[in-house]
Amino acid sequence: MSMSQKIIDIIGVPSDLGANMEGASMGPAALRTAGIHQKLQNIGFQTNDTGDIYIPNRHNLSKDKQANKHLSVIHQISKDIKAQVLSSFHCGNTPLILGGDHSISIGSLSAVCDFHQHKNIGLIWIDTHADINTPESSPSGNIHGMPISILLKNGFTELTNLFPPNSIPAKNIVLIGLRDVDAIEKTLLKTSGVHFYTMRDIDERGIQQILSEINNTIFKELDGIHVSFDLDVMDPLQVPGVSTPVPGGLTLREAHLLLELLHENNTILSADFVELNPFNDIQGQSAKMATELICSLFGKAII
Repeated sequence: MSMSQKIIDIIGVPSDLGANMEGASMGPAALRTAGIHQKLQNIGFQTNDTGDIYIPNRHNLSKDKQANKHLSVIHQISKDIKAQVLSSFHCGNTPLILGGDHSISIGSLSAVCDFHQHKNIGLIWIDTHADINTPESSPSGNIHGMPISILLKNGFTELTNLFPPNSIPAKNIVLIGLRDVDAIEKTLLKTSGVHFYTMRDIDERGIQQILSEINNTIFKELDGIHVSFDLDVMDPLQVPGVSTPVPGGLTLREAHLLLELLHENNTILSADFVELNPFNDIQGQSAKMATELICSLFGKAII
């Protein structure tokens, strides 16, 4: 991000329709309450809140809108997110998309791929889950477990059609923090061509070594990256406010280091922070931690 590009557009997507569990819809409000505007302004950015994307209430959706785990509604939401993120890019701003469950990244990624389709763009996906399920492979059918497959043109055609022909290729996608991958998903992951680092890789080699490997290989060629950060990658002892907590995640120190190193790479085009579920949180601590993590990605340093 160049110094001239100092406006961050905050786009709220209060949707949990891609998940079984309710609560992630309260994420954007909690992040605003935890001071995301002030904290980004404190490190030198202007912030512009574009408000929230309209999300219908899951409790009064008709039967056809409930079909395929809310597919038609998620399709409309994704189109609306895409339009808002494109508008942000056209203004020369940096879109920061606050979720909501991880299906919201279908909208933001389709905008990134559209706007930057003549550039060589990468994706950093920081998540406990690989999110590379297809409608056929998914045990739950929930769309928040499918965005990577959809990006790779494998999934519901309504959603894959949001992406231009030349989207982010598998070789430019890096998954970091995996520790809960479905059985069939393991095969999909290994055959997909994406790069991935599990929690075991992080334990054995550390964040710094992994990032330096990515920087010296994949990132060398890239014009920019989109960062998608799922808060359930964090250890639930430190960040309890998520819908699908899995023990043994990233520590706050590891996550801050990872995001600081990504910032130093100087190619952040846009970012999603998703799956904050305030209903499961303890006195707002996860929302506060999330705002601090966002600030690390945008350049907040210790000194």
